[in-house]
Amino acid sequence: MIDSDSWRLWPHGDRKQMKDKQVYREIAKATAEDLVKVKTNFEWIADRLDEIFAHKINARAVIFMGSASDLEYAEKIAKEVRSFGIQAVLQVFSAHKTTAYTLEQAAEFEADGVPTVFVAVAGRSNGLGPVLSGNVVSPVINCPPPSDRITEDVWSSLRLPTGLGCTTVLSPDAAALAVANIIGLSDYRVWAQVKARLYNQKVTIVRANEKIQGAASK
Repeated sequence: MIDSDSWRLWPHGDRKQMKDKQVYREIAKATAEDLVKVKTNFEWIADRLDEIFAHKINARAVIFMGSASDLEYAEKIAKEVRSFGIQAVLQVFSAHKTTAYTLEQAAEFEADGVPTVFVAVAGRSNGLGPVLSGNVVSPVINCPPPSDRITEDVWSSLRLPTGLGCTTVLSPDAAALAVANIIGLSDYRVWAQVKARLYNQKVTIVRANEKIQGAASK
C-alpha cells in the first residue's frame, strides 16, 4: 500500500513538490495557510488513488486449443490468468487441420489494438505454438496438456526451427504467470500483483524455515 504516512511522495522526483506528511513535520509553526496546504496534499493523494483503482487492464491472453478435448485444461489456464485481472479468451484452432483459418483469426486478434499474449494448448505434435510464433509478433506461450507421453510430445514445443521464439511451460499457473510477467511490463496493476505474489512466496518460505529452526532448537 502506498500512502502518505510510510512513503515519501515526490511528484516527478522533485522534493519541492512533496505531498506526504513530512510537509507537516517540517512546519515550524503551523498557520492556517499551512494547514490548507496539508489538506490539499491529502486531497491530491486521494485523487491519485482513485485513478489507480479506476484503472482497467487493457490486455488479454488468447488461449488457442488444438481441439475441444483440451477445453478443461485450457479453462484452468484461463482461471489463473483471470486471477491477475487479465481477460482470457478461449478459441479452438488446429495448426495442422485449419492452418489458414488459425492464422486469420490470430491476425484479427493482433489487429484490434488490444495487447495480446497467445497461449497454445495442444497435445501430441504441438505445431500450434510454433506456427503462431512464426506468424505473429505477439508473445506465444506453449502449455501442452498432461499426457502419458509428455516427455516425447513436449519436444515439438522445445525443438523449434530457426527464427521462432515461443516459451514453453507445463502447468496452468506457470502459463498464467508468464502471461502476467509480459503484460506487467506495461501495466502497473498487473506488475504490482506479480510483485506481491513474489513477496508473499518469500514470506511463506522464510516463516516456514523459522518454524522448522525453532522446533529444532527445542
